[in-house]
Parts: sequence; structure tokens; C-alpha cells
Amino acid sequence: MATKFEHPVYEKLSKYTFYLCSTSPRRQEILEMLGFNPVIRPSQFEENLSKLDYTVEEYVAETAKGKCLAVWDQLKKEGKTDNVLLLSADTVVENEGVIYEKPKTQEENYRAICRMRDSKKPVRVFSGVMVLLSDASTQRKPDKCKIETFTEITEIVMEKSVSNDFIRKYSECGEGHQVAGGFRIQGSGALMMKGINGDYYNVVGLPYTKTFQTICDMLDTHL
Repeated sequence: MATKFEHPVYEKLSKYTFYLCSTSPRRQEILEMLGFNPVIRPSQFEENLSKLDYTVEEYVAETAKGKCLAVWDQLKKEGKTDNVLLLSADTVVENEGVIYEKPKTQEENYRAICRMRDSKKPVRVFSGVMVLLSDASTQRKPDKCKIETFTEITEIVMEKSVSNDFIRKYSECGEGHQVAGGFRIQGSGALMMKGINGDYYNVVGLPYTKTFQTICDMLDTHL
């Protein structure tokens, strides 16, 4: 008979309202798998940072920061910043220095996957995550909050034998239109991957172990 995984982080977190600064169902599912039940709070951050001004790691970290602080500002206006934990994330795919986010069209999706399949350079998934913890001692000031930011990188090994026709059909089915890079590892997109090096869930949208570990650290518990 299955039993619930017990860890002190759950009791400590029960004293806070946990906000996920995202509408991503994949991130929500990953947090639920980790045993958390976040309140979904969409961020109004525009996500329009110039990719030319940042390294890939800086880009995802700064975007995650922007998402988190935008939700913080909303909560502050509502007087809801006492005893809260906010988590935001941003995920992109990078290959040969090009950052791939969600494709805007089928043709963009098709061309991007073809380039990544044909590339001799690694295809890498970058996630930036920010966790912000506020309680009565922070006086509702973000500079007094406890903040942790980290990035996670997972390398994807593309399946070179995948045909252009397969990629065309995949881009037309629409599965990858709502995910960074344009292909889903938890769907038919995995057929274009030979394997991965790193955290599988990072490719889905949120690093698994590092996210749990960071929340534990924020609440002074251990993994």
C-alpha cells in the first residue's frame, strides 16, 4: 500500500501561501509531484528582454526575476505579502547561440527543429528559477525578503535520422507550439530525441531536485 512521503518542508510551508507565478500546467504538475499545492498567480511581466544583452543563463534568470517581482508588486497592492513564498521560472532552448522560445508559426517550428537536428553543437535546455520568501520580518520590502535564484541546464541529444517529413508533420500537429524549442519531451517530440544528459523535468519546464532542494533551504530544512 502506497504511503505519503513525509518531509518537514511540508509542515513548514503550510504556514505560508505558496504562489506559482505562472500559468504553465507543466510547472504546476511538477510542483504537485513534489508534494506542493501552489496557488496559481499569473505574472504580468512582458518577457521582452533583449537576448543580445544577456548570456542564456542570465536571460532566463532575469526573466524569472521579472516574473516573480511582478507578482510581488500585485500582492503588495493587495496587502498579501506576509507569509508568502513565490516561485517563478523561465525555460528556453539554446543551440549554436540561438535562443528558441515558443514558436510563433508552424513554419518557424519546422525550421527550428530541422536546424537543431542538423547541428553539430549541443541542444541545451536552460531554466532560470527564482524563489522569494516573505514573512512579517521583511516589512513588505522585496530587498528584505529571502531570495534564491538558480539555473539548470540539460543537454538533449537529437536523433539525426529523423526525416524532414516527420518534422513537418510534427510541426503541423501543434504539440510543440506552446513549449520552448517547439517539441515536447513528454509527447511525440521525444521521438526526435536520442537521449538527454541532466534533469528530465528541466526539459518539461521546471528542475525537479534543485527546486525541492531550494524550497527546503529557504525554509531551513534539508533535502
